[in-house]
Amino acid sequence: MTQLQEFFQFLMAQVRDKPNLKDTLAEWVGPYHGKVLQLHTNEGDQYIVVTKDNMTLHDGVYPSPDVVYKASAETILGIFTGETPFRDTMKDGSLIVIGNAHESNPLANLILEAMTGAF
Repeated sequence: MTQLQEFFQFLMAQVRDKPNLKDTLAEWVGPYHGKVLQLHTNEGDQYIVVTKDNMTLHDGVYPSPDVVYKASAETILGIFTGETPFRDTMKDGSLIVIGNAHESNPLANLILEAMTGAF
């Protein structure tokens, strides 16, 4: 398992175990059935399905994701863990975002809430 996959397993476990994170998911998803976030990295293609009460990680390409992130796995992991500023990766071209980039804010908030609640 890669570091990026391990990070997503951690995040999904936090969401599964913490009721406040499920509230965050429900608020993020709103009136929709869910959100789909596609990742294209040097480790392959994966997508995350976010519903009101769960997150799941899948291998492959989703036909119509809400947002697509293209970057190295190291860059994505750095952004998600807060080590790499999102804005810098957009400026230097190490991250390409296609689609609804606004989905990055609730994702970042969820990750922050999960990481601070884990300690």
